[in-house]
Formats: sequence, structure tokens, C-alpha cells
Amino acid sequence: MTTDEHAARDRGAAHERPAAGAIPGPLSSWRFAGELRRYQADVLDRVPVVPGEPLHVVAPPGSGKTLLGLLLAARRGTRTLVLAPTATIRAQWVRSADALEGADGQVSDDPRALGDVTALTYQMLSVLETGSPLTDLAVEAWTRELVAGGRDEEAAARWIDDLRSSNPDEHRAGVARRSRAMRRQLAREDPELLAGALHPNARELVDRLVSHGVETVVLDECHHLLDHWALVVAYLASRIRQAGGTPLLIGLTATLPSSDDQDSYDLYTSLLGEVDYEVPTPAVVKEGNLSPYRDHVWFVEPTEAELRFLRGHEEQLVGLVRESLATPDGTAWLEQQLRGDRDDAVAGDGARPATDEQRVAAAFAADFPVAESAARMLFDLQPTHPLVPLLHEAARRAPDTEQSIRLLARWGLDRLLPDPARGDEWRRLKRVLVDLGYTLTDRGVRRARDPIDTLLASSAAKDAAVGDVLRLELDQPTGPLVKAVVVTDHAVHGNKHGSDGPPAGALRTFDAVVADPTTSRLRPVLVTARHLRVAARDLDVVVPALTAALGRADGDPLPVEVVPDRTPGAPEVRQLDTAGHGSAAVVAAVSRLLTDGTVRLVVGTRGLLGEGWDCPAVNTLIDLTAVATSSATQQLRGRTLRLDPAWPEKVAHNWTVTAVLPATTTLDAAPDVSRLVRKHSRLWGLLRSDDTEVVRGLEIALTDEHRALLGQIVGKVRPPRTVADLNGSVEAVMPSREATRRAWRVGEPYADRESTVAVVDSPGRVPFRSGPTFELALIAVALLAVAGLLGSANVLSQGWRLGTGPGIVASVVAAGIVVWAVRPVWRQLVLASRQLFSTAEAHRRVARVVVDGLHRAGRVPAYGEGDLSVVARPGPLGTTASFEVAVSGGSPDDQETVATAMAELFGPVGNPRFLLEAERGEISDAWRRPLLTVALLLHRALSRRVRHVPVPIQIGRRRADAEAFAADWSRRVGPCRLHEIDSPDDLVRVSRARRALEGTPRAPFVREQWS
Repeated sequence: MTTDEHAARDRGAAHERPAAGAIPGPLSSWRFAGELRRYQADVLDRVPVVPGEPLHVVAPPGSGKTLLGLLLAARRGTRTLVLAPTATIRAQWVRSADALEGADGQVSDDPRALGDVTALTYQMLSVLETGSPLTDLAVEAWTRELVAGGRDEEAAARWIDDLRSSNPDEHRAGVARRSRAMRRQLAREDPELLAGALHPNARELVDRLVSHGVETVVLDECHHLLDHWALVVAYLASRIRQAGGTPLLIGLTATLPSSDDQDSYDLYTSLLGEVDYEVPTPAVVKEGNLSPYRDHVWFVEPTEAELRFLRGHEEQLVGLVRESLATPDGTAWLEQQLRGDRDDAVAGDGARPATDEQRVAAAFAADFPVAESAARMLFDLQPTHPLVPLLHEAARRAPDTEQSIRLLARWGLDRLLPDPARGDEWRRLKRVLVDLGYTLTDRGVRRARDPIDTLLASSAAKDAAVGDVLRLELDQPTGPLVKAVVVTDHAVHGNKHGSDGPPAGALRTFDAVVADPTTSRLRPVLVTARHLRVAARDLDVVVPALTAALGRADGDPLPVEVVPDRTPGAPEVRQLDTAGHGSAAVVAAVSRLLTDGTVRLVVGTRGLLGEGWDCPAVNTLIDLTAVATSSATQQLRGRTLRLDPAWPEKVAHNWTVTAVLPATTTLDAAPDVSRLVRKHSRLWGLLRSDDTEVVRGLEIALTDEHRALLGQIVGKVRPPRTVADLNGSVEAVMPSREATRRAWRVGEPYADRESTVAVVDSPGRVPFRSGPTFELALIAVALLAVAGLLGSANVLSQGWRLGTGPGIVASVVAAGIVVWAVRPVWRQLVLASRQLFSTAEAHRRVARVVVDGLHRAGRVPAYGEGDLSVVARPGPLGTTASFEVAVSGGSPDDQETVATAMAELFGPVGNPRFLLEAERGEISDAWRRPLLTVALLLHRALSRRVRHVPVPIQIGRRRADAEAFAADWSRRVGPCRLHEIDSPDDLVRVSRARRALEGTPRAPFVREQWS
């Protein structure tokens, strides 16, 4: 054991002992006799246990959260309640607690016989008296407010009831407001008020727990702690406080819940607060406690039947645009969105009419999304329109589907709804938008159920992709070891749009798998809550093995029967009857068959094979689900990461199958690609283009080349690229599992440090790196000046040697002129030389200016020169592909602030308050700095275009900070001029700055890294 390992064990043991002078509690003598993992010891070191202050720890599946929770509870020393989402997980807690030294049988899972540690399920406490507890409580609160305002209770209740009938929208809004307020305050609510929502049995169990002395509550998989489960925990905590105790809530989860439901998320955070410690998955892999892994993506195009359905939508949308916006009235309305209504809205004082360029710039400043949508539509319908040359590159392309729909909705509200004579057009617009997945009312447009999204998410092409993915896996040297699981959302999906076959879901996927010759040797099994199916060809092998795996404790197995009738839809498939066994037993039996190799492919649903399913033999996941929340995505990935005793060198592969519209369709929508990005947004993994880096995001699955190719398909770039091209590129560079294991360098030291960097392409958007730069002009002028002065001095020196007075004077004067001319700009000369020949140096100096500007603005702490990092990433043929700019030290939020500001500075120009005109500085004392003045004039004469960069938002909030930023830029980077965007001419400047970036590389982005 190494010194670090001894220290980790000692630290862990120290945390299990009570502090000196503390009164021993029921758990204070409990100890862990084993060896703590490094990150477990770090949690115990860094997270203080303070009664009354919640603890919130995030750690991946398989990282030892159970032991952490028990040791944190032991540090508190009071009787402890553990709440788990399932009976299986509850049993794991009981086993782990019993294994600790000092437990001595004081562990229980019986609510009628409580122990020092009692493990129950959330469901045991969460039986509700009504189906909508918060709604009922909100109505009661509303009634009390009306009574306080002068009504009696009966009149208040009657008024609320009348409002529900006469104006249901306002009634719902009033209830929602009060529900939100209750959620935020729920952890401190009056216990009697909370008790009104619970069933008497649940209240009685809470009373017994409080009487037993429970003060510590461990909440396993606490991302489930939403709505009524959170209500119950809040009630329990309130009752503990009411009884004179101090509750300690310890939340443990593999991932945070989604914030999509803001009310539920607010309730969750009101109980557990912010995360105290997050154990990154890479740390657990590096320690050897989870398998190395790699994320992959496989792309599909919709089937022909699905494309026919989509073409119908395409024709509807094109027809609607043609009828509405490709008319004189529609064109006039588009022009109005880009020109505005009145000159004085742009010109301000009305002294002169506003130009078209000023009008367009003002439109983008006022409402950028609408202006860009209108500009794209105008370009698409009339590419030769006089306003088109005034648009920046991003606005000179066809609008995407969502932009078209939202523009049509705005046009309908502006043109159709106010005109009674156009009522039929308004109603037709509404009908067509409903078919396209949007609801239009007099309040605007909102997204409803998107048929395009639904179709792509459940495309039948994804079923066929399972065979393609498995062919790739089985062709690798590790092919004989592949044991795969295919996960869908439902057994049968309700969507039938675009399909002339069976509905989507696990059943349809299984039929495709059975029909694929590649999977025949894997003996696939389908398992859902209601279905257990196998291929007819595998009955002789699978049925006896399954019968044995389902054997009863007394050794007399219940038979597994084959349903005599052919399973509908697939003659090669047979349904099995496992009467007498629940779904949990069936899943466990199938897991045993997967472990021993009888079965090598399981198809099932997320509800059954997602969270809680434990089968370490699984090493390949094929994700066909439409879920994109971080909690569900990480739980799915966790199924493949557990160590497999039968394969010590196991490496997990996690595949996401994504549907993309072909570039030949005019529909410009990519909902499944957006879902792909969201799925990977919180996942750590090896950077696909550089195995030495661990990062978070889609870059773990796709290289820069893959993402660029995907962007060309989604963006309809001509000539069109295909999904086959993209998949061929993915397959060509697919690393082997052995290479992935080597890249993870399991067992090697690691820093366990997260950082955030800005990634800027090279040559990138550095405004002073293209064309005749100021640096070059300054160096050239300085060299010419020095050469001329030295030449003159050489001529005059002849007089010096002759000893003549004028020669001596002339030589002294010449030397003085050289010093006078060069000395004021010697720093600029050195700086210019460095920046001219080193793009990395240019980025470093810009980053220095940004960091110092953020510090002056009070956004980040001071950073020294050694805290600033600019790393060049190599590209092909010895070139530099990109630069990564970051700071070390400070909080993660500080690092993100710096990275975001850098990405803003080098990124596209939006609507900044301040704009920096680089290499256009003013020289107020030209006579004192003649070389600098001449260099500026020469540069302006030779430069092809003006270069601007936006001042980052966090720096440009105050004029003084922006001015200091510009002054620092002039000193460290080069001359510049600061513009505050507060006039029509300045808006035009912004518009021209956008156009000046045409043809530049991809926009910079922010990347999270781990080392």
C-alpha cells in the first residue's frame, strides 16, 4: 500500500470516530474496516457534517455512495433513516450497514421494528391523502388571504370556486403562484399544514420515527426527491424540529434532477441546497472501480414511409409560406421587420432620414431573432432584394423550420388577426400550424407535440441501426465478449405518424433484431413489464436455462411456457409465459443468462433496465430512448460501467442512435441532433480527437471532422453530404476497446481537478491576425526609420572623424533623433514582434486583458501571470488547430466566467453595448510618438477592412470598466478605439462588424475538462 493509500485509509477511519468531547451516539462507534477509495476519503475530508445543514453528494453508479452515506451518518452519531427508491436498493443498504464494525444487529428494514439504522423505501412514507396535495394547500392559502382581506371563509371559498368556472386560466395561475411559494418554503412549513396532505398511516410512521430518535435522514438516489416524495421528507424534517431535534438530510445521487420542471426543482433544492461534492466518473474509472468506457454515435435517416410523411409537412409549410410571405403583402411585411416603421425611431432627432443600413441595424438591435428570421426569409424568397447585401452571412441563408413557423405566426398576428376580412386565412394558418406541431392563439405561438420530433425520435430506421452497431462491435477482436442491451422508452409507443408498420417501441425493435442475421448468434431476449419474448430458433436453449434461473427457493422450478399462438407481427418470435413470477424475478433471471453467456443481447424498456438494474456483464449499451435529462442519461450509462469479474479488462461502449433529416429535404429541423447534444452535455469521457484529455460534452463521441460533417448535413450545405458519409467517417476512426483502456491509464495518478477552457480555432477570429497587421506596419516603419537615421549618421560621421564642429553636432543630433523616435515605442516594437510571429502570444495577451478587465469589474479574483494558460492544439501537417485559453485557481464559476468572456470576445458579434475597433487607435500627441503615428496611418491605408470585437458582457456593464479594458488593450495588444453603441451610426458599425466575419471558422466555445 502506498503512502497516499495509507493516508486515505487513516483519513477515512478518523472520520468514522466521533470528535473529541462529543457525546457518543448510537452510530458513533460504527467503523469501516476496509480501505477507502481516494475520492471517498476526499468527500469525508472536504464535506463537514453540520447538524441542520443538508449534505448533497453526487457520485456515479458503482462509486460506493452507500458506504459514504453510512460514514457521514456515523459522524453525526444519531439514529438514522435511509430512504431508497426500490426494495432492491434498500436491501443493499441493509447489507452494507450490517458489514460495518459496531453495527451489532442494529440495522432494520422493518417499519414496525426500528433500528439504529432503518432502511425503508420512499413509498412507505409517501402515501398521500389526495392526488394533488400542493394544489389543495395552495387553495387553502388563497382562502386565508381572502379572509385576511375582509371576506368570511365561506364567501372566500365560493369566490375561488366561481373563478375556477368562469376563468380557469386565472384560477390555475393563482394556484400555481401559491404552489411555487409553498415549494420554496416547504422545508420550513408548519408540520400540521404539511400533515394535511399525508395519509394517516404515513403520519403514524413518521411519528414513530421521530419518537425513536431519528435525526439523520439519508436520501438515496435523491434526484427522485420531487413533488410528493419531497413533501414527505419536508414533513419528516419539520416533525423532527418540532420534537426538539435537529434534522440532518444527506442527499446521495448519481446525477442532479432535470430543471425542466422548475417548481419541482425548486422544491428539491430547498431541501438539499447546492451540491457539496461531486465525484466525477473519470476519478472512479482511474481508481479501477468502474470500467473504462467510450461513447459512440450512429446516425440514421428516416425510412421511405417516414420521409413521405415528412414531405407532406414540407409541402404544407412551403405552401403556407408561398400563400403568405411570397406575396406583395408578405414582402412588405418582411421589409417592415427589417426597416421599421418610422425614420425617427432610427435617426433619433429626425434631422435626416435614416438609411436602409441604419434601419436594418436598428432592427437587429431591437429584436435580433425576429430580424434574423425575417432576413433569412427575405433572402430565400427574393435573393436579389436591395436589403440582402446589407445582411451578415448568417442571415443570408434559408430560414430553418422553426424560424419559418414563428415568422408565419408573427405575420398572422400582425396582418391577419386584426383584419376581420381575413378571418378564413387566420383559421387556415392555425390549422396548418397545429399539423406542424404548434398552437397559435391571440397571445402568440407555442410548441405543442412536434410530429417531426416524435417521428425522428421513434424512427424505424433506429431499429435497423441496432444490427449495424452490433456488426461493428462483433467485428472487433473483442467481439466474442460483447454482451449488449438495447433500451427503448416504451414497450409500445403511441406515435404512429409516418409509419405503415407496427408502432414504435421495444416490441418493434425486437422484431427487427430477430430478423437481422447479425444478431442470430446472440440469442436476443425481449423483457418488459408485460412481455418476455425470444426468437423461435432459440427456444430449445433459452427456455430450459430461463426455467432453471427462475427456480424457487425449495428447488422446484416453475415451468416457463411457450405461448402456443404465434406472436402477432413476427413469425420468428415467441412469447413466453412466466406465471407465478413477477417482473423483478424475470429481469433477475435474464440478467443471470446474460452473465453466463446463454444470452448476449437483451432488448427492454428504460423503466425496467434503467436505474436500479444491476448486471455487471453488460458492456455495450445501444440507447434508442428519447430521454435527454442528465439524470436519465447518466443512469443509463451506469448500466455498462460496473466491473465484470468474468472480464477483468472490460471496456464499456455506449451508443446513441440519432435520426437526421437528409440534406435533400427542405425541412430544416434537427430535434434529434439537439437531443444528442443534451444527452452528452453532462457526460464525462475521453476527448474523441485527443485521448489524453477528459472532457464533458458531445466532443467525447464525435471528432471535429464528424461534427463539421454533421453540421453540413443539418445545414443543407451543397453539394449535399449523406448520413452514409458520416457513418463511414465514424467507422473509419472507431478506436478499439484495448486502445480505450490504454487511453484511460487506469491506476495512474490524477489531480482530480475540473477546469473550464475557451476553445478558439486557429487562425481563429483574432481580429489583428488577418491582412496587413498593425504589428507588421509598426516594425516596418521602425526599421526604415532606424535605417534612414543610421545612414544619415554615417554620412555625418565623416565630419566627426575630420573633427569639424558641424560634423560632431550632426552626429549627436542624429543619435538623439534615433533615441527620441524609438524610445516611446520600444515596448510596442517588442510586443509587435512577439505577436507577429506567435499567434499563441497574441492570444495570451488578449486573455490577460480579458482577465484583468473581469477583475476590475469585480467578476473574478486577481490572477497572476502563472495562472493564465494558452495551449496550442496541433492540427494536420504540423499546423495549429485551435487554442485553449483558461485560468487556474479560483472557483469553477470564476473559471467559467473567464472562458465565457473569451468565447464572447472571439465569437460572432451579437448586440454588444461596447465594440472595440482594433488597430484603429487615436494618437493625440503624434509629435511625441511619430513612428507609432506613421505606422497607424500606413496600416489604415493598407488594411482591407475594419476589424471589431465585442467587449464581453461582464466587462461592458459599466462605461468605466469598458474604457479601462480599451486602455489595457492599447497597452498590451495594440491600438484600438472604443465605441459605445448608442447611435444609428454605431448600430451600422455593429452590422458591418457582423458582415466582416464572413468566412471565419467555427465560433469559439466553452469546454469543461477534468485531469
